[in-house]
Amino acid sequence: MSTEQILSKLAPRLKKLDAGAYERSYRTGGTQRKTSTHQLVADLLGSLGIGFKESVAVPGTGGLRADFQVNGIWMFVERELSEKEQVLLKGKSCLVVRRDSLRSDRSDHGIRVLGLNEEERVQTIFLDDPSFNFDYAHILPKTEKCSVMHGHTSSVLVEVAGRPVEGMVVDFGVAKQIVREAIRGLDHKLFIRGKYVTSIDRKSVSMKFDTVHGEFAIKAPKDTTVLLDGEATVENLAREVLSRITPNMPKNVTSVGVYVYEGLNKGSHILAKIHQDGARSARKKP
Repeated sequence: MSTEQILSKLAPRLKKLDAGAYERSYRTGGTQRKTSTHQLVADLLGSLGIGFKESVAVPGTGGLRADFQVNGIWMFVERELSEKEQVLLKGKSCLVVRRDSLRSDRSDHGIRVLGLNEEERVQTIFLDDPSFNFDYAHILPKTEKCSVMHGHTSSVLVEVAGRPVEGMVVDFGVAKQIVREAIRGLDHKLFIRGKYVTSIDRKSVSMKFDTVHGEFAIKAPKDTTVLLDGEATVENLAREVLSRITPNMPKNVTSVGVYVYEGLNKGSHILAKIHQDGARSARKKP
């Protein structure tokens, strides 16, 4: 090939490069990809041994093509989907993978993976506040030390998981009020197993039971007594706190976790899912 022929073939490409229209492409195993992010996704899936297809038409979308299709998930890489396209993809499992120019620091690679449908994303918040402290008394008849009536100062930490609505699982102020109301009903109360009740009237509760130290009998004001289905352990106390919190959580909340500390450095944690109908946990009242 003569010099003139070579120059004639190179000239159009050189003109594009000079005009800033040069496009970089990435190749692996004979496959050409548009961006480094496309190549990164392909390399990652390949290294994990996960099968995938590229440039696949998404059914029912009028020809919209996903960059990758992996186990029923449609992946769109380095693309901004229009509102019309998002409507067409409604109800499908989709991920958008793109590189963000805004990075937190030099260690941030800038890759962002986003679920397309906001209602499918679950996120958590937690609440730990001095107003969640409370005092209570209890008796555990079958234990050597705790079969004598005694008290504790406890604190509660709550975690809430749900589908964000306008970027928020639940307003912190609203969630704190729900927890405070639950704690208020437990503060300075006597916790005791309901099966020990011998009689109950409008004002008082009478109880009798055997302990490792002998028979115990007590008559307590009804308003200061909380009857539990099981023994008054910190585990069952955590269940009681949970049962008072969950009915008041917004419908987008999918689960609630409660940590109850019995004094310092010990306690119990319980995590429960909340049905969308807002089903209430059963709680026995005196």
